Amino acid sequence: MKKSMTLACLAGLATLASAAGSDGVVRFNGTAPFGGANGGGEFSMTGVSGPRLFGNFQSFCLELNESLSPGASYSFDINTAATNGGVGGGNPDPLDARTAALYEAFANGTLASYDFDNDGDGGLNSNLNRQRSGEALQAAIWELEQERTIENTTNRQDVRDLANYYVDVLAQQLADAGLGARVRILNMYRLSNGAASQDILVLIPLPQAGALAAMGLAGIAVRRRTRR
Repeated sequence: MKKSMTLACLAGLATLASAAGSDGVVRFNGTAPFGGANGGGEFSMTGVSGPRLFGNFQSFCLELNESLSPGASYSFDINTAATNGGVGGGNPDPLDARTAALYEAFANGTLASYDFDNDGDGGLNSNLNRQRSGEALQAAIWELEQERTIENTTNRQDVRDLANYYVDVLAQQLADAGLGARVRILNMYRLSNGAASQDILVLIPLPQAGALAAMGLAGIAVRRRTRR
């Protein structure tokens, strides 16, 4: 019974998202325990419905003047640009390739000087924890997206140093290495009233093993028909 009610609830959310012309629904879980400094990420999200179920993932803000409410669900469109918000870059505002590269490295757990294990050895001087690492990455993203400068985001010099390293050095290196191609923006809307909300970053999953197998079988079937 509980399972049926849950499935019915998810179906209802999916219907609302479809009516809004969006690609699915995600839930904002909040900024604890690693985010929230200066009003940004990193923060936790969960995919609720849609053809691409993202599961649980960490993300960051793109727009300085939009917000999210902890526990709230949002319909979304998958895009390559931020829309309906932000203080710089126009509308739509295409995602900077350097931002995408930094985020893909973060999502892969390979971003240099980021304290993923939260043992306090992040940053250029090995003295930042995960929250401060996230503060630096959020500051770098806002700078790259022309929302707010690093210096106007944080007063901590060690956080500024890491953010400037990301912007001035690492981001272009990662982009040149091919990172960022799998990153997209979720343009999000409140389910309750359809109001435009914060746009966030997500890493588009690769096809699942089952899907790849099905594609392989389909290819074999096509070849067999061709041979006949």
